[in-house]
Amino acid sequence: MDKAVPWGDWLEADAFRELVKQVAPLRPGGWSLPEFVRVTSALGWELSGPRKVGGQVRRRFAARKGPSCGYGTVIADASEPEQVRKLNVRVVDLPAEDVREAAGPVRAAWWVMEDELGPATLWGGDGGPWMMWRRPGAVLVVHTHDAGEVSLELLPADAGTDAVGRGGARGSWRAAESAGLPSAPTTPARRGTSGGEVQKRLYEALRSLTYDAPFFPARFILHLASARAPLRFVQCWSQGPDLVIEATGYLHHPELADPARLTGHGWELPHSLWQRRFPDALDDPAHAGTAARMLVEELRNLAVDPADLVHSGSMTGRGRGLHLDLPHLGIPRTHPGA
Repeated sequence: MDKAVPWGDWLEADAFRELVKQVAPLRPGGWSLPEFVRVTSALGWELSGPRKVGGQVRRRFAARKGPSCGYGTVIADASEPEQVRKLNVRVVDLPAEDVREAAGPVRAAWWVMEDELGPATLWGGDGGPWMMWRRPGAVLVVHTHDAGEVSLELLPADAGTDAVGRGGARGSWRAAESAGLPSAPTTPARRGTSGGEVQKRLYEALRSLTYDAPFFPARFILHLASARAPLRFVQCWSQGPDLVIEATGYLHHPELADPARLTGHGWELPHSLWQRRFPDALDDPAHAGTAARMLVEELRNLAVDPADLVHSGSMTGRGRGLHLDLPHLGIPRTHPGA
């Protein structure tokens, strides 16, 4: 492992390594409950009876007869109680008040996973940041949730990113090498899309990105542009805990810039580009809302039709540079420079 990658800080990291060595080789065939019981029984694990929780059926492992670290739960849909959807092992349960406190354990868990399995196939965020490893016959995920929980999950090989996370008020995102994402564009252009719809989904995406990126730690940059006139674009990026937005399109179309209007709407001109910095965007969700409103407003002033929008971006951290995808933004993804 590259020693420049943050190790994190967690007293149970060695115990987590043993858990990874237990779980990573599990291959429960067709993921029926009897098959799952068979492969876990070989480890000395013993499932207790079912308990219905919402639309799920959950089975915990008996005391001292389950995973070597944390609390294991086998989860199925209530409509198919004999078909296992995932194994969830909760390994950390912290108060959710201090996001920075939770970063240490999950970084330590990610470091162990990378050391044992190599680089993650996919990074993402949905109710908290996660890393996914696609392996022959199974998928493994280490996810930290908003409630302060860190979990190791084992899922079927065909599990998509929708199977990860619990959703919430923030949007979802994912980042991978280009081969690890769907071919761009991910969604068709939506005729009749309004600026208000784009603003709402952009706010949700920025909330997720500004919250999740410091966990890795990583930096993101996001471009929103006209597909037909790509020089009419805006962009934003993270810089430490701050969020920076930029109306870059005015560099190419200065005739559309009205300095008095832009200044009145909160923009600044520190150099030759109209920008605004939001300090500590991680801790203040309102910053993402203001940033989304300002970006969409300038796209409108640059005469970009919401139905003509495309997005692209990147996520950089842990010695890697990945392509960024916002599947719930509702506008197509394109490759930078395309």
